[in-house]
Amino acid sequence: MAYKLFDYVDAQGRNVVKGWASILQKPQRAKLNQLLDKLVKHGDGLYPQMLTGTDIPGIQKLRVHGNVQLRPLLCSGPINQGEEYTLLQGAKEIGDRWSPMGALESAREHKAAVVADPEHRRKEHERVS
Repeated sequence: MAYKLFDYVDAQGRNVVKGWASILQKPQRAKLNQLLDKLVKHGDGLYPQMLTGTDIPGIQKLRVHGNVQLRPLLCSGPINQGEEYTLLQGAKEIGDRWSPMGALESAREHKAAVVADPEHRRKEHERVS
């Protein structure tokens, strides 16, 4: 089963995830895109430790390994559970700290905004090559 993938859009209509991915270096974007392709294909069936939970229930992190530890934050659904994922916030994990600071809280707020207005606060995932 293929899953649909969406990106969070802020109140000004900007694709937050696309903006974050566009400033990554090309090798980082390539690794991110490979893992997103696997997520679309396998969903929660990704290899162990590729898609893991966070301290906030309902918010997961995709673990993209490399020189920089990318940790895009996402949720299952939240509109059609089991059929889609929504990327909520681009982030990195440096040691045991998040960059940007407050990334988890932002992801929680973004998820709430998507639930309240899915028509305007998310769009189909835009791949950055």
